[in-house]
Amino acid sequence: MDLRNRIGLYGSYFCGMAGIGFTLPYLPLYLGQEGLSDRGIGIVSTLAAIAGLAQFPVGLWSDRVGTRKPFLVVCLALIALSTVLLQWAHGPVWLGFLVILFAENGICRAIVESLSGAEATSLAAADELGAALGALRFWKPIGIVITALIGSRMAEAYGIGSILLPLALVQGIGVAAALLIHEPQDRKKCETTALSEPAPNSRGFRDKSLWLFIVAMILFHAGNAPGGVYLGLFLKRGLHAPDRVLAYAFVASMVTWMLVVRPAGLLADRWGRKPLLILCWVMMAIRLGIVAMARTPMEIVSNQVLDGFSNGLFAVLAAAWVTDRLADPRRAGEAQAIVGTSLVLGSAIGPAVSGLVVDALGYRLLFAALAGVGAFATLLVCFVPETLAKEGQTLPLEPRDPLAGLGDLSTPS
Repeated sequence: MDLRNRIGLYGSYFCGMAGIGFTLPYLPLYLGQEGLSDRGIGIVSTLAAIAGLAQFPVGLWSDRVGTRKPFLVVCLALIALSTVLLQWAHGPVWLGFLVILFAENGICRAIVESLSGAEATSLAAADELGAALGALRFWKPIGIVITALIGSRMAEAYGIGSILLPLALVQGIGVAAALLIHEPQDRKKCETTALSEPAPNSRGFRDKSLWLFIVAMILFHAGNAPGGVYLGLFLKRGLHAPDRVLAYAFVASMVTWMLVVRPAGLLADRWGRKPLLILCWVMMAIRLGIVAMARTPMEIVSNQVLDGFSNGLFAVLAAAWVTDRLADPRRAGEAQAIVGTSLVLGSAIGPAVSGLVVDALGYRLLFAALAGVGAFATLLVCFVPETLAKEGQTLPLEPRDPLAGLGDLSTPS
């Protein structure tokens, strides 16, 4: 990738994801200030995640036309516009509409996440997919951390809403950066080759192991996503933490993410995907269980290291596994969209169910139940096959039943 594309792709991704530094710690509180109940916040988060499912047809569309740049520019522009308008929005309908455009897993950021990953993998060598994704995802936590730290100061001095206009400027810079991306014409021609002729090793949606992994990814986010909605509320209302601690909790997660993604990509290219995938799911379940038992705000902040570790691994390894499994470079957008669609499905299911039971269970029992979901998802991941062939090894084209080896977890499927 040349310097111009590095600036364009990494810069637009950095700016587009920076807004998550507002959505994670402060958006639920901001919506609460505007009169939405905990259940209402859960419903809005669910609607935003459902809208994010649009990334799948958009990913297929981008594969068909062989370009991602126009989609990235439009979505980044909508994020910037919604950031501006959110400050003056009132009422659940108008707020809900803007959150669908603005939210972490809403339609615009979901498409930017998927297509940025597709752009990175399509420019990478076949044996460097993990490294390419790690290099891209490295920029996500940096923007989030900067936004959260600066936002914490502004929130305490001027109120949560004061963060939105400066953030809109950053989102606008992301649009300008995306315009710098230059997609080589020879690559476009290659990617628009008839997709009706699959690559020799491509398995497609008849692959049982792919579906097993999709279920595991959905459950990962069904357990993990309610933390984005309710962790800040738990810190504020249950543990009486000051606003700055909310920022510190998410900064701890993002700094760990930043430290994890690049080595995760390199190690996944060397060791294989499966060992690190299992570790990713295990850390997610343990983290949720610790939240349920935490007694002080600083325990939550320290525990967020596990959140950053698991999410950093997921950001690289899940996309690498699916890309390997489809085994077709012309389907880079589809591979990223499968991961992103699983993310938003889980992010819709988790807050929707949590919103129905949080009043009855309370925050602690809610997180304990989510830890149980994470434990079950971890069990499923133990039965997905390795997708990275070792030197001198050929992976089977037709996988056997992924549940056939329940008695021997070390046997590759």
